Amino acid sequence: MDRLYFKDKNDCSKEITSYSHTTWKGIRLYDGDSKTEYRSETAYLTPSRLYFSSNDRPAMNMVLDLKCIVLVEEEEGSILRSSKIILHLLPHVSEQHSKPYTRSSASFIKLAFSNGGLSNFKICIQKSLLERAWEKHTESSSTSHSAPMAFRSGIVGIERRLQEKVENNSSSIQVAFQDMKNLIDMAKDMVQLASVMSSKIKDRHGDISDDETVKFKSYLLSLGIEDPVTRNACSSSNMFCQHLAKEITTFLLTPISDSGGFMSLSDAYCRVNRARGFELLSPEDFFQACNYMEQLNLPLTCRKFESGVLVLQLQSETNSQLEKDTETLLQARRKLTAFEVSQELGISIILAAECLYTMERKGVLCRDDTVRGLVFYHNEFSSRT
Repeated sequence: MDRLYFKDKNDCSKEITSYSHTTWKGIRLYDGDSKTEYRSETAYLTPSRLYFSSNDRPAMNMVLDLKCIVLVEEEEGSILRSSKIILHLLPHVSEQHSKPYTRSSASFIKLAFSNGGLSNFKICIQKSLLERAWEKHTESSSTSHSAPMAFRSGIVGIERRLQEKVENNSSSIQVAFQDMKNLIDMAKDMVQLASVMSSKIKDRHGDISDDETVKFKSYLLSLGIEDPVTRNACSSSNMFCQHLAKEITTFLLTPISDSGGFMSLSDAYCRVNRARGFELLSPEDFFQACNYMEQLNLPLTCRKFESGVLVLQLQSETNSQLEKDTETLLQARRKLTAFEVSQELGISIILAAECLYTMERKGVLCRDDTVRGLVFYHNEFSSRT
């Protein structure tokens, strides 16, 4: 409290009136953690000072220069205590002013807000401390022959360096976001480069033998679709769907063949969108394009199971072939789960379950629904009839 001093109200009325919108009432002052007799103060914040006015002092205001504030903190309250603002202050400097406290051992003061407004006050005073209006005023009024200080020592110097560091970091972030546009522009070139590398790897079948090299090859081959189809490049919606259907078929033919001839529509949609990069497809466009596959006599077709599950499957892959493979697997194991069929035939669990349900409806399989899960067995009754 010895950093505050009294000032005649007439001398500061003009400055207070100019910033009357930054006013808080019902403030109690603490000298460190100790309560003071200043229980109901009205605070006025200006760019350079913090004024405290009270009806008990009709002729005088208490003043705190903002340049004396080192740090602003918020002390969270509890059931028995209210939240407070803590103002950490510079060491005491003797000045020819009348003061509420001639000497104080505390290096901070606390402000309790009985009428609310703590958060708003914290934001406003932190903004004023960052702007440091008192320094601008000092620089403009200083004489031309006064030499600037090369540095500040002590707490103020530390605060200044921290502020400069924050400003430098902010500038670096702005530059980084400006570079993002250039990075996005380079993305298409990167996809084209990946396509060139993929083509070179395709031409070198004999040199690839190591498992890690084979994995690397598969990663490169699935990096992206070169020159993806867009609506703007097509004259009509039907033309767009037809070209998109051909693009999807070209991209997914190998993965679907490797996964047993079937792939759920959701998995296919995710793969295609990942490969298209920035030219993403909506689910509606993807579904419409898949419905064109059968009309265009493409190697892939879209099929819907009775349960509503949609899949892409090879035209050459018939349901009887998948069911035949499942029945062969059942003869070897005597019982099957959807997970086991998925692992053995290289298809998704959803497709494996749909296959088992279809065979159950035909009477080939029967189920045992237990707490351990759903297990399918061969239907002995159908084989005897």
